[in-house]
Amino acid sequence: MAVRLGAAELYVRAVAAGNAGRHAAARRDLLAAREREPDPDTAALVAGTLAYLDSETGSPAEAIATIEEVLRDPQLAEQTRAVLTSQRGLLELRRGRDDDALRHLGDAIERLGDHPVALGRAHLNRGLVRLGRSDVDGAERDFARAAQAFARAGDAVEEAKAHSNEGYAAMLRGDLGRAIGTMDAAARVLGELSPVMRAVSDGDRAEALLAAGMTADAVALLEDAARIYGARRLRQAQAEAELLLARALLEEEPARAAQVASRAARRLRGRGNASWAVRADALVATGRLRAGTASAAHRDGARELARELEALHRRDDAALLRLELALDALARGDAADARALRHAAHPDADAPLAVQVRAAEVDAGLAAAGGDADALLASAAHGIETLTTWQASLGSLELHSGAAVHGRRLAVLGTRAALDRGDPQEVLDWSERVRRLSGSFPPLRPPADPEVATALTELRELQRSDASPATHARAAGLRDEVRRAHWADAARATRSSDAVVVDELGAALAADGAAFVTHLWTEEGLAALAIAPGTAPGGRIVELGRARVEELLGGLLADLDVAATTLPAVLRETVDTALARRLAELDALLLTPLGDVIAAADRLVLAPSGALAGVPWPMLPSVAGRPLVVAESARRWLDERRPPAAPRSVGFASGPGVTRARDELEAAAAVWPAEAREVRHDATAAEVTAVAERVDLLHIAAHGRHSAEHPLFSGFELADGPWFGYDIDQLARTPDAVVMSACELGRSASRWGLEALGMARAWLQSGARSVLAAPAAVGDEAASELLPAVHRELARGRGMADALSLATTATGLRTPFLARGSGW
Repeated sequence: MAVRLGAAELYVRAVAAGNAGRHAAARRDLLAAREREPDPDTAALVAGTLAYLDSETGSPAEAIATIEEVLRDPQLAEQTRAVLTSQRGLLELRRGRDDDALRHLGDAIERLGDHPVALGRAHLNRGLVRLGRSDVDGAERDFARAAQAFARAGDAVEEAKAHSNEGYAAMLRGDLGRAIGTMDAAARVLGELSPVMRAVSDGDRAEALLAAGMTADAVALLEDAARIYGARRLRQAQAEAELLLARALLEEEPARAAQVASRAARRLRGRGNASWAVRADALVATGRLRAGTASAAHRDGARELARELEALHRRDDAALLRLELALDALARGDAADARALRHAAHPDADAPLAVQVRAAEVDAGLAAAGGDADALLASAAHGIETLTTWQASLGSLELHSGAAVHGRRLAVLGTRAALDRGDPQEVLDWSERVRRLSGSFPPLRPPADPEVATALTELRELQRSDASPATHARAAGLRDEVRRAHWADAARATRSSDAVVVDELGAALAADGAAFVTHLWTEEGLAALAIAPGTAPGGRIVELGRARVEELLGGLLADLDVAATTLPAVLRETVDTALARRLAELDALLLTPLGDVIAAADRLVLAPSGALAGVPWPMLPSVAGRPLVVAESARRWLDERRPPAAPRSVGFASGPGVTRARDELEAAAAVWPAEAREVRHDATAAEVTAVAERVDLLHIAAHGRHSAEHPLFSGFELADGPWFGYDIDQLARTPDAVVMSACELGRSASRWGLEALGMARAWLQSGARSVLAAPAAVGDEAASELLPAVHRELARGRGMADALSLATTATGLRTPFLARGSGW
């Protein structure tokens, strides 16, 4: 027979359900408790909690009126009054009245010392108020005290909430790795409680991902969170999720961002939450400004909104809106208005990164409007330095590269100004600055993570199982788990100087008989800096224009892939002719204008940017017969120059189903002494890992797949499933050189900042000096003939680029294979 619970017991169960996000269950228990003759204190607590639950789908003002009515009872115990006062503070927080919230929560905290759970909740909510006012120090103190109180009470769920908010505070401080790690640890506790609690955790994590430029991931989380809240009529939470979603959409879809924020503003006003509605209105204004649809009336309204935000202690939000207005004024040619808005914004030195970077954009724009190139370059460089200093704290290659999107405008402004000045040293400085921003930094070696290794192993197993919806869902969850684990990595690499002196680079090039070419994108198109011994002092700057570069790149990959297939003779001639024409046109646009510099050298060092990273440079006519290496940056190339030496140990591994893979590896291995080589055919992931950790040179021949959505989940297809880019970080030791005979694995992502992120980049950032890979498919027959010839040269002590060039000449095979990193 079921035990009939009393009113007090039902109240306790209802509170637990509400804290877990199960609002319907909590409401049922509270209504039942109200009918079971509760004592006055329990009745008051039931009424207060029921009022709060009703406020989430209705009016906070009505809930506050209910609590005020309950507090008029003179018989209530002091502790009951303190709990109700704390609830009153939470309701004031939810309707955006921060001053009232702080007063009531502070009053409750002074009286709740003997009630650790209620005390913890009061500290937790006061911390949220302080976060909203950018008082991160005060918020962190409250969250720490909340966690201590919950730990004392043995309440793991509420303690996880406190730690999650500590992660949020860490994010505002700029410690993104700690923020994501802390939030994820809390999410493992909270996410299992209910869909609502999962949505709460996802919202916090989405904001951290936004800070790192991982917009697509943030949008997916926020759309799901808003849907969950909406289905349960939790309008305040739904509106807050929509506000974050609007922020996530601003960069790529500003018009849609304005629509989403406008919808949130209507919800908030419907709840009487005027202060949150002002924040939503500010995002509407920002979306219109960025989309170019703001009218004069809209601009006037935005100015008033900035004043309202400041009155609400939202100084950073007010500064951001004024800076957006300043950028709009600059675009309209009104520098005086922009200058006044910039002065009014006056962000603090410790303002959030987004505010500091936007202020640098305005400063650079004002300098450009005034014709002050020195000030423009200084402002743009300062903004990028602020961003790259923060990036240096990130241990994740994906986050580091994704965060580059925040510096895109500054990079374009600074690069254009340097090109206009015509000083090769300044152009080289900006080339290096942009490469560091987009991910060229010292190698990262995060420690192996057993949980990540387990997840990757399960992913391999799932890849070989049935393609059911459950399998797909589990695989997606595991991929998310692996990525989040890496996002939480702290930086372990020493940040090197960006500075490269033209004379230093020129001396190294002269010693190697090489020329250096870096391509740079601007709003007007492409430009290049070329440096070679015996040519123009300091180098030559060439404006290449936009011409048909993007159009030619758009069809290049498809042409290369088709050319790698077995075709009838009549089609072969047509395909080869079309590809040759496209390559010749690219050559005419990218390298022919630099012909005198290229002709002065026997070798080429290229530092291309953006989509140019995937061009099969050795196939361009101007490169014929010359060793060429694609360097991460001039600094990285200089730092890793060393006399060539033959590897002492070489490992070979093949995956299943690759025609001629066995022939390719056996022929390549034959050029090395028996005691220096090891070969694994139809290798498993464990075998590849073991071989990679033992050898100086690793050669893998397998089917490969590039993941454009998540580049580090690109991988080799092995006997037991794919071996991913993330597996590289699990290695105890990285080979010095890697040959990837796998279609697609030389490819890279295309989003700004992630353009060079893929399997080849992962090897280089793990510490490999040289990687040989193709950005497009290579026919099995061509690979099985060319790559053994490459090994013959490597065995003679040649560097990777030299070996590829000599093998290409010897075999007569022109392929997309490309040497990256250190070429000789």
